[in-house]
Amino acid sequence: MKESTSSSDFLKRTAFAALWTGIVLGMAVAWKWGWDAGAGFVLALVWGLGNFAVLAAILTVATHPSRVRVGRLVGLVALKLIGLYGVAAWVLLYQWVSLPAFVAGFSWTLAVTVLRALGSLTVKTKLNRQPKGKDRVS
Repeated sequence: MKESTSSSDFLKRTAFAALWTGIVLGMAVAWKWGWDAGAGFVLALVWGLGNFAVLAAILTVATHPSRVRVGRLVGLVALKLIGLYGVAAWVLLYQWVSLPAFVAGFSWTLAVTVLRALGSLTVKTKLNRQPKGKDRVS
């Protein structure tokens, strides 16, 4: 049976899958369109994974059953807004990498997450169907 899409293990496995498939895809992008495009894709991939990790930490802290630790929550939000978005704006402002490759690399983590979640839901739906024929309970 597939893992739950709400577990932290799902998020770790998704990040791992996005990282390795993204590195391979980044090499293919570099081969086809040049090293600036490949570097932009991989840089944005790493940025997207960092964003993914900080967002998961924010959600974990904000929804923890015990009391919410406001100081840690504010620190994580500041890291996300100032650190991650500041770095992305700096890279894009000076155009060190290809913009389309950067956008594609940034989107890769989201694409892998959506595909893994849809795959998990599809398997769960197939497993939960009622058996057909004489084994079916009326």
